[in-house]
Amino acid sequence: MIITDLQLKHFRNYASEQFDFSDHINVITGANAQGKTNLLEALFFLARGYSHRATTAADLLQFEQPAFFAGAGVWRDGIRHEIRVRYENRRKVLTIDGKKEPKHAAAGKIVHTILFEPDDLRIVKAGPEKRRRFMNEEISGHMPGYLPVLGHYRKALAQRNALLKEIRHAASLKSLLAGWDAQLVHYGARLIRYRQAYLKRLNAVAQQLHTGLSDGREALRLSYRNNVIDQPADQEAIARRFDERLKASVEEDIARGSTATGPQVDDMQVCIDGREARKYASQGQQRTAAIALKLSQIEIYRHATGDWPIVLLDDILSELDAVRQEKILAILGRTQAFITCTDSRFAERYPDVMKQVLTIQDGHWISEASSV
Repeated sequence: MIITDLQLKHFRNYASEQFDFSDHINVITGANAQGKTNLLEALFFLARGYSHRATTAADLLQFEQPAFFAGAGVWRDGIRHEIRVRYENRRKVLTIDGKKEPKHAAAGKIVHTILFEPDDLRIVKAGPEKRRRFMNEEISGHMPGYLPVLGHYRKALAQRNALLKEIRHAASLKSLLAGWDAQLVHYGARLIRYRQAYLKRLNAVAQQLHTGLSDGREALRLSYRNNVIDQPADQEAIARRFDERLKASVEEDIARGSTATGPQVDDMQVCIDGREARKYASQGQQRTAAIALKLSQIEIYRHATGDWPIVLLDDILSELDAVRQEKILAILGRTQAFITCTDSRFAERYPDVMKQVLTIQDGHWISEASSV
């Protein structure tokens, strides 16, 4: 798949702009706060239907504008598609090839983006919430059924937690827990199965990538940590165990006013040479492991679909040394990639990489340079 062009109107700081892209690496350069990240956000938004930075689509509106438009041309399997989104009056309307689509998942079947931003370098160092977010975002990108299940689980969890607080003041409400427990068990078991399958694949791919990034000096291993079941199991077995755990901890949950058991407290443990990287690895080792985790998404998507995803790197290379930059660019050479930076001179060190350099200034594309 290739994104050939992008049109933006009143999107963030873009009043009206059109871009034409290289099939390979697009380096998007310019000073800070000119719109580089906004451009990547638009590509991500068109593919996923939501922003990685904004809470609602309304946040994407240019200041004092009532509506925005974002559209892209995409080549896939020899066919050109037109993906268009218009937001107005608090409504988002998606059209693909001129036809309205009720769900944004239809766009995800045509174009898939993998985003790598500076905060992702903290995947290993940060707490469990960061790694759960990583799993949620990446699994939802590869497995369309995951996001709806996650949404249902979160709603049921919020309702159960609210009821737990009420029970502390009205014990007669305790009988109502059974209904929400059933919802948690149903959707929670499915989430755990999704995550088990994903971590198994991620472990294999990330280990191989990490070996290359560390020149074979270190061994990476990932493990799935949850408080429902220790070993991978089928959905029925997970559901039984989850139900048992909820019943066993109900009094503690009531006293706490929240649910302690379930995938909402899952974690992905990252080990280097048998030691937990979060506690014992150096900053350089943690970054290398984080890069391996993110870049693994390219191969996982390729294995699942037979196609290369679109890769978005938001000011990542400036955080890394020249050796890691070179290795990442070698991997990206197989994909179409968009790389933002304040100084594009790093690209001059890699003349063999097919690339286009676009300069952004105050929401406008002001220049272009190409190199093969």
